[in-house]
Amino acid sequence: MSKKQGLFVLIMLIVTSLAGSAFAADSSDSQSWNISVGKETDSTSLDSMFPKVLFIHEGDKVTFTNGAKLTPHTVTFLAGQQPLNPNDPKSEAPTAASGVSYDGKTLLSSGILPPNLSYDITFTSSGVFNYYCVLHPMMTGTVVVLAKGLPIPSKTEQVAAARAQEQELLLQLDTMNHSNAPMYKTNANGTLTYQVDMGTAHGTMSHNRMIPELVVVSEGDSVAWTNLSPYEPHFVTFNKPKDMNFFTEQGGFNPAFLAPSGSGTFNGSGFTNSGILMSGQTYPLKFTKTGTYAYECYLHSGSKMTGTVVVVPKNAVKLIVNGKAIGDSAKAEWKNGTLFVSLDSFAKAVGGKVTKKSKAFAVNGKQLVTPGYTVKGIAFASAEEIVRVLGGSYSWNQATKTLTVTAGTAVSVHMNH
Repeated sequence: MSKKQGLFVLIMLIVTSLAGSAFAADSSDSQSWNISVGKETDSTSLDSMFPKVLFIHEGDKVTFTNGAKLTPHTVTFLAGQQPLNPNDPKSEAPTAASGVSYDGKTLLSSGILPPNLSYDITFTSSGVFNYYCVLHPMMTGTVVVLAKGLPIPSKTEQVAAARAQEQELLLQLDTMNHSNAPMYKTNANGTLTYQVDMGTAHGTMSHNRMIPELVVVSEGDSVAWTNLSPYEPHFVTFNKPKDMNFFTEQGGFNPAFLAPSGSGTFNGSGFTNSGILMSGQTYPLKFTKTGTYAYECYLHSGSKMTGTVVVVPKNAVKLIVNGKAIGDSAKAEWKNGTLFVSLDSFAKAVGGKVTKKSKAFAVNGKQLVTPGYTVKGIAFASAEEIVRVLGGSYSWNQATKTLTVTAGTAVSVHMNH
């Protein structure tokens, strides 16, 4: 028994079990159904059909609508033929106009379907018809067509199944978005190489994000970006000239972006570009000068696929508060086993301010026990004690010399009598 025959038998068993269901569709009139070809959040293309399996009757019409914001898709029924080449211009055009009647015996494709546009197909024969997106081959769906009179799940049930499918992907996405701690390895010379994932290896969504979006490194450290997406290319680009467009007027990639530009080190100046990174490819870059450097994947600018590398002086403490790096590390320094930070810089990082009244330090009205000090008008206090007073949490990484803090906002820091 072939896979297609086996799937058909399984579906028929499911349908038979639904016999007598209160949700059996009206067998006398043809109905119209809807499938969302993908969906899209601000950062992620959900590359799936919603619902993934649709049950209909002979003579019913299905409207396939591209539910993405920016991503094009296709609706392509191969009918046993070889997959289409996404680079072949012929695959961009429809094989038949929208509104076509289809019996499942020949190849049928919508061609490139831009966001919000639709393609209608009326199914005239019973069968199990698999289809996919030429641009995203892992994006597949199935239309199960049954003879009139046979029971099928109701529209309410099938819409609910599509919604549950979407919610499951969004839950997975939420988990991905909370993976903010960068991985790193120690090099032979003692420097570190931090890892940034470009997207994820998920087969049914293209997560167009740098993970993590913020990396704080020391001078001499490196960052290595790896494209984890199984099908989306990505780029890492610093200092793109304002007059340089990523796409040509014809819609293709500008050749200046396809190949790497710049050397393997970066001091904050000059156009530096990874070139096109396909699935599994890595781009390393060494940072040699203190500064804050923004970069972007311009292929996914609409998804805001951006990141920031903050470079601090070698051996300086790195301070990250509520997911944001403090540029001067709040002037953090170790004294007698205690990490002291600038009250002013730290307070600003959590949305507060410093009011100087006297020599004793207090946070949110609570006096600090650990004695602080002032150097050239800058007040310093214990970072650990400040976090505890704020009811926050912190972690210290000795290998990277990084203090990561989660704390409340609207902090009032002052010097009490």
